[in-house]
Amino acid sequence: MDISTAHKIYFIGIGGIGMSAAAGIAAEAGFEVSGSDSTQIYDPSKSVLDRFGINYHIGYAVSNIAEAEADIFVASAGEDEKNPEVAYVNEQGWRLYSFPELLHEIAKDKIRIVVAGTHGKSTTAGLLGHTLHDIDDSSFMTGAVLQSYNTNFQYGDGHYFIFEGDEYKALYDDPTPKFHYYKPDILVITNLEFDHPDIFSDLDEMKDEFRQLIANMPDDGLIIYNADDVNLAQLMHETEVASFGFSLEHPADFMADEIKYTADGTSFKVSRYVKSELKWSENYHTQLAGKINVYNSLAVIATLRALGFEHQAIQDTVETYLGVKRRFEKIGESSGGVVVYDDYAHHPTAIMETLAAARGRHPDSRIWAVFEPHTYSRTVATLDNLAVAFSAADEVLLAEIYPAREQKTEHSITGTQVVEQIKKYHEHVRLVADKSAASAILRSELKPHDVVVIMAVGNFNTLAQELAV
Repeated sequence: MDISTAHKIYFIGIGGIGMSAAAGIAAEAGFEVSGSDSTQIYDPSKSVLDRFGINYHIGYAVSNIAEAEADIFVASAGEDEKNPEVAYVNEQGWRLYSFPELLHEIAKDKIRIVVAGTHGKSTTAGLLGHTLHDIDDSSFMTGAVLQSYNTNFQYGDGHYFIFEGDEYKALYDDPTPKFHYYKPDILVITNLEFDHPDIFSDLDEMKDEFRQLIANMPDDGLIIYNADDVNLAQLMHETEVASFGFSLEHPADFMADEIKYTADGTSFKVSRYVKSELKWSENYHTQLAGKINVYNSLAVIATLRALGFEHQAIQDTVETYLGVKRRFEKIGESSGGVVVYDDYAHHPTAIMETLAAARGRHPDSRIWAVFEPHTYSRTVATLDNLAVAFSAADEVLLAEIYPAREQKTEHSITGTQVVEQIKKYHEHVRLVADKSAASAILRSELKPHDVVVIMAVGNFNTLAQELAV
């Protein structure tokens, strides 16, 4: 892609959180931006498009392309040749690009930091972006909205550009994971577990993509990785790229201990080791909860300390970070004293960590987990781990499976089958037909000081807002 002579960029599927952010960044970079989407666009994407005065069409049509007179066409990974605009661009012999390809070109003169991994990408990239934007006026883009900004990106004049590195495909006809296109100078990897069974056949196939990502690092690149993750440790043994490990359990360059969970967040000590010799220790506090967020915060601290930033500057910004929306986000507290959280967790490990964070923050409360499984393929692939993921909850309400991009067949796994597996390890689990049924159970059985954690990706996630009134 050559953007040096381009003036106009057209986005097909502009309403997605990634596409709208890329459109906003392109507008801030000086391009004339327009686009289209199939249905009405809602916040946070709508606010981004409105803020930058980006014109967009609702409904796809070839006439939209002709009207745009664009130099570059960017398409969402969810759009294919059934979309008349995609088909027309291809018929004309024009190239369709993914938004990571565009963003790399916009950010190619910056030091690009990519945060990758199965869990914690959004929170970690958000914290790193928040910190470097505050210290250096750097730019960032994540896959989730930051609570402090009410958007998922910032564009600045600083030295760095931080990206959340998604391992999902770039375009409908390009299975390349998005994170490859950012071409990181610095790579932060939070962890590595099997996910996206609709794209990857097994963990080894996922590891191969991360292995390739590491192999493509520049000679003067830097990798910051979770040394407690056996899969990452294996990959790091295979590379000669400079690296620093962070951990809570195994010997590493940066280690966290003396962890204390309180109602207002988490405090911990970070120690720096060189060849097993302690060089310094310093204290940090974050408003985030749970062990997973100690890892996420430690990843950021290790990165910034490795880059030469000072303890106090890091602590001052880490302290003010509220996290991203839908990641153990406290929605509110009802008049009856019931606390409600909203979370995006859909992988068993994320579920377990989210509920553990709830238990750590509310040790004496009865915890309700309301979970909507996400896609049939993921549910089948992770069922054994999913069955044991709810141990920190007292009550579990399980919804029918949200199919997302998949189609239900007569052989698709059902919510009843998932409940049967969970019941082997958890006595108090019930299947609910829909959001109304879940709401009815909660409203009739909730007691003062109970805690409800909604973990859903479909319509169920609005239950959190409805309960917190």
